[in-house]
Amino acid sequence: MRMLRALLAVASALLPRAHRARWREESLAVLAGVHGARRWWFAIDTVVKVPLLSRQVRQPVPPPGRWPAALSGLGLLGASVAVVIAALNPFSLSEDAAEFLFLLAPCAMAGVVAVRSVHAARAHGGGPLAYLVAALVTAGAGTGPVAAGALSVATDTAMVALIGAFLPGTWLLAVSGTALARRTSPPALAVLGALTGAGLLGVLLGLQLVTHVPAARGPASALTVVSVVLLIPAWTVWSVWTGCRLIRGRPAQRMI
Repeated sequence: MRMLRALLAVASALLPRAHRARWREESLAVLAGVHGARRWWFAIDTVVKVPLLSRQVRQPVPPPGRWPAALSGLGLLGASVAVVIAALNPFSLSEDAAEFLFLLAPCAMAGVVAVRSVHAARAHGGGPLAYLVAALVTAGAGTGPVAAGALSVATDTAMVALIGAFLPGTWLLAVSGTALARRTSPPALAVLGALTGAGLLGVLLGLQLVTHVPAARGPASALTVVSVVLLIPAWTVWSVWTGCRLIRGRPAQRMI
């Protein structure tokens, strides 16, 4: 039964904190009445159903305050201006400055990512583990190459920077796809978010490959150029639209 207790303890982390102890006690009582291989089949069935149970018992969490959403919206509007400046003034900006602006653009999503991540942590019952995950998601998806680049330099590992390049675009693709499937935002805005995520993914990945993988410089440069052509219009419209929604008071966890 020790292994079963450990398994149930791990699985109960998916439940809100108020329901964990009672669920473990009731599950152990049921499993104690079953013997042999059947006990393990019951245990697997119980654990597999935990995500569904978590969704059913989760208490509604009040939306974040208006000021965090409004500040996140202002950040998106400022980033859209920076990206447009980099795109319309290629000769007045050095190549390094333009590249820096594109690398910095995902940081505009940090506020939105933080609000959504903390809201999700609260919805799952809070606790150190939930908030640690929220902080890691914010650092990865909300800063992208900034946090990953610093960690890459500290560990002298180029792969860390490459992994960090995936996070902002992948996060935005996932959030936009979820919003489109659940109809929690205008469909056009969710599609724009998905296009923006794809553009971010291509640009950041291409820039990191050019920097860290010289053998892939040719394909990586082509990927970056194509992604920039996609990213600039999609990012501009999406960030302005989303930023205005947040400033008007739309909860950040339903931003798109």
